[in-house]
Amino acid sequence: MIKYFRNLKLKNKLLISYLIFIVLPLSIFGKLTFQEISEILENRIIYSATQAFNQGTEYLSYKIDKIINVSDNIAVSLDVKSILERDLSDYSTAKKHEDLNYLRAYLRSFQDDKDIHNVCIYIKDDMLHSNEDDDISSISYAMQSKWYSQLTGAGSRVFMVPPAFYNDPNSNEGVVLSVARRITSATNYIEVIGYLRIDFLEKSIQDILSNANSVNGSLTYIRNRDDRIVSSTDNELLGTYRLSLADIEALEGVEDWRILTINDQPTYVRTRTIKDTDWTIATIIPSEDIFREVSNLSRLMVAFLIIIIPIALGFSILLSYRITKRLSKLSNKMKMATENVFDAYNEEADRTDEIGELASSYNYMVKRIGTLAKEQYKLGQSIKSSELELLQAQINPHFLYNTMDMINWMSYDNRGEEIRKITKSLSTFYKLSLSKGNNIIPISDELKHVSLYMEIQNYRLQNVIDFKITCDERLKGYMIPKITLQPIVENAVLHGILFKKCKTGFVHISCQEQEDNIQIIVEDNGVGIQPNQLDKLMDYDSKQESGYGLKNIQTRLMLTFNEKSGLKIESEEGVGTKVAVIIPKIR
Repeated sequence: MIKYFRNLKLKNKLLISYLIFIVLPLSIFGKLTFQEISEILENRIIYSATQAFNQGTEYLSYKIDKIINVSDNIAVSLDVKSILERDLSDYSTAKKHEDLNYLRAYLRSFQDDKDIHNVCIYIKDDMLHSNEDDDISSISYAMQSKWYSQLTGAGSRVFMVPPAFYNDPNSNEGVVLSVARRITSATNYIEVIGYLRIDFLEKSIQDILSNANSVNGSLTYIRNRDDRIVSSTDNELLGTYRLSLADIEALEGVEDWRILTINDQPTYVRTRTIKDTDWTIATIIPSEDIFREVSNLSRLMVAFLIIIIPIALGFSILLSYRITKRLSKLSNKMKMATENVFDAYNEEADRTDEIGELASSYNYMVKRIGTLAKEQYKLGQSIKSSELELLQAQINPHFLYNTMDMINWMSYDNRGEEIRKITKSLSTFYKLSLSKGNNIIPISDELKHVSLYMEIQNYRLQNVIDFKITCDERLKGYMIPKITLQPIVENAVLHGILFKKCKTGFVHISCQEQEDNIQIIVEDNGVGIQPNQLDKLMDYDSKQESGYGLKNIQTRLMLTFNEKSGLKIESEEGVGTKVAVIIPKIR
């Protein structure tokens, strides 16, 4: 045997060696690892299904909650209640038409093409209405509807109307789902004075369910408390995998996948109740669909290894000596690429063999990397701009509301000249806020912006705040992200000075030039900040009552300039606070 092996040609020796030392170990290794790989892939598929299920249910909850909130706004509206409680004995035709037009315009203001298809309110029979499901109908007409009889047993403030409750759903623009509720008297919450129905298209719900299906062959559907189907991704699969009432009850409150046998088939099942509704969403994934993907991926991996390894190894052994020099040159080029030196390899330009193709691929890669680097840079700039716009959009709107309220009260006192000045200041304030779409503006414009803010605030607060700006004209031409100082001054006023017993104080802004930076200091003599609260100031929370978080400004400065930019805060309780804004010198 040894003598026979010695006399074999080298090509055959390499082939036999390859079979002994590569194919056999590879086969054993593949067999041992197949089960492990299958488990990993299965877990990844289940994880993907979990993510899709959670995102789908969360988005569905958000959409339904939005519709319910609209119903709340309409049902508690004092204007709507006052119209529905009109004294019919002294109710002129002109007033009826006026109320009808108001209700119609008010209801249509909530309609949109995405979430709300139609809004209908049912009023007393003696009031102006139409006897159809338009926007204004009668209570008598509502009582003829199937959903009306279900309101008493809804168990919540709204009743989710399934498609089956419509006598002729095909007459609508697609299958319709609805939220129905009572409207009660403003003085007697037991007395029902009308009914409200908000329609939305079932297709919008079905689209959400389709996105929740991350595995081919899976089913996602919604049922209500009466086990009526609200929406489904596949009616054919629904007939096969629909859960029984016993299964639904057993899965209630379970926040994980469970394996159930449905029609003699093992399936992965998960359910969740949608908040404020009687809906339950369920996803069923037949196990054979999961293992089919696992098997396909495993076979593809094995086939890839079986094909690539022999080719690569055989090619390397056969031509190693001849190609060492050429590969070394190409290897040196690749090493240079790891150091961000992307030079093309032109010595193989006239070769058509594998190394020549490899060199061409390398040249393409170098060219492609250069292109992708430029695209990535542009994308990074775009993302940065989007982040800046998102951060700027979180400014507290209470200032505008309070100012408009002040102007309203001034109008009662016929203070026309003061209203004109305030209106002009407010207009200029928001004009500077827009800044023609620019994210960074001169310091002069930013100081003007915050001056207008304090001018309006002092109108409201009767000049209790001494506001002063000290800034060298040479520094006003440097650039700063817009709406940087106003939130800081707002915090100084609302949470510093106005928290003092005397309700008076000062806010001073000064500009200082440093070697490479400019430092703008906002100083006040408010109540100051407790030491244990200083660190929390830089925690960004868009819902915090103090308004525009200082962390927000810090982030904007770092996104616009660099990490050396930002805020420094000094405060002493009972004395005041000093906030320094540090920006680079950029014109």
